[in-house]
Amino acid sequence: MNKTSFELRPTPPYDFDLQWKSYSSSKEPQPEIYKDGIWRRAFKIGDRLVPVEVTSVGTVEKPRLVVNAFSKLNAKEKGYLSDKIMGIFRLREDLRALYDFMERDEVLRKIRKELYGLRPPGIGASIFEGAIRVIIQQQISLRVAYVMTGELVKRFGEKIEIDGEPYYDFPSPRVLAGADENELRKCKLSRQKAMYIKGLALKVADGYDLEKIGKMNNEEAIEELMKFKGIGRWTAELILITTLGRLDLCVPDDLGARKAVSHFYFDGKLQSGDTVRKFTERWGKFRGWIIYYLICAYNMEDGKEV
Repeated sequence: MNKTSFELRPTPPYDFDLQWKSYSSSKEPQPEIYKDGIWRRAFKIGDRLVPVEVTSVGTVEKPRLVVNAFSKLNAKEKGYLSDKIMGIFRLREDLRALYDFMERDEVLRKIRKELYGLRPPGIGASIFEGAIRVIIQQQISLRVAYVMTGELVKRFGEKIEIDGEPYYDFPSPRVLAGADENELRKCKLSRQKAMYIKGLALKVADGYDLEKIGKMNNEEAIEELMKFKGIGRWTAELILITTLGRLDLCVPDDLGARKAVSHFYFDGKLQSGDTVRKFTERWGKFRGWIIYYLICAYNMEDGKEV
């Protein structure tokens, strides 16, 4: 079997295992699967479905990742894959300024030590994928959303096996655009969410360039995303945060964010989204990062689920 292997060097500190253990609480393909220290998914490169696995061979302070792509890749294809993984893993981010900022707050200082090297991963190899995954997350727990996403990936995504291990790619706009709504609902989706997903897929399959949103500033991108049925401000902001890494944003109306901030700063008394929004202004450009750290720290205490 042909294989292309290469290394990536994240900006330290970086904790590979912490990143994916903190994120992936589901055995369902999202389409990525993280198991036994190995991250797996498939990417469509040209007309080929390429299974890829990523492992860590370095340390938190001297991180090194090995990427194995089970296909022969030319230089351009290797560069494409490298860029996708760098983006999904947030490998270019430098945490030093964030950590200096967190040192000023007693709560954040403690969490920084507990979650040293943690980075929120991107939830998609494209804005389309990220948008669909965020739509699924609307008004439900992440655990339930993971199950639904897994069903969607298994039913409509492409799959390839290597040594008995499955590697999935996310369903394409064309496939989801052509899907029957009743088939989408078999993924445990509500009728509304099935309609939203199919509607967005139809637009992209018909030629709408959703990736152009990545070149817009936050407010322009939010306004553009809100033109799609089923995408309000909360969903648009979360798409930018989770897919494009716009971590100067946060979604204080999100129940998980409200629970985490309330737990650490308001003695557990659940605060409103408006109160949390005003409170998080003190964190400025780091607020998206800090919200993620608070949510992960909250989840780690007594097995709580946000």
